[in-house]
Amino acid sequence: MNFEGTDYTDQTLKRRSFLKLALGAVACAAGSSALMIPNSASAFTAGGSVRRLALVSRNTHERFDDVYWSNGSYVPDALRRLDVLLRDHKANQICKFDPDLFDVLWQVQQRLDTTEPFEVVCGYRSRRTNALARRRTRGVAKESYHIRGMAIDVRMHERSVRAIAAEGKALEAGGVGVYTRSGFVHLDTGPVRTW
Repeated sequence: MNFEGTDYTDQTLKRRSFLKLALGAVACAAGSSALMIPNSASAFTAGGSVRRLALVSRNTHERFDDVYWSNGSYVPDALRRLDVLLRDHKANQICKFDPDLFDVLWQVQQRLDTTEPFEVVCGYRSRRTNALARRRTRGVAKESYHIRGMAIDVRMHERSVRAIAAEGKALEAGGVGVYTRSGFVHLDTGPVRTW
């Protein structure tokens, strides 16, 4: 198994947590809500002591139903297991995912008021798999956020594509693409945009 791009050091997580904490401290010190970015994925770290996600891979039928964030920090083992679940199963390659994407999924799940697992249509795509997808399907970006571990395509049986997309759009935390005919929603942590 190729663990492409995986460097599971605690330093990355500590640095990310420090930057988020520093941003909050600056905003508090300034006494201005204008410095806060309430709709960003990073803002989700402020609330709750536990975050749990439920995912099932459509392609491998593997499941994740566990806490990935607890008491102010990400759970490294849970992040590793999510990376494995979201691997490119065709190339058998794993990518380290942006944890902010899990925060987006968690927030969408909370806003939908459901514990139903997200069915993962697509997580990580290696460059080769992405190139093959581009040849087969229109609308696959050459530099897709799937290649970077910053995107996921999901669906739910009990919630419509439009309902999932509406909650993703309301967060303004990245890209949201609606694929009604294919029956899934694309969520990413890139720039805020919709299609």
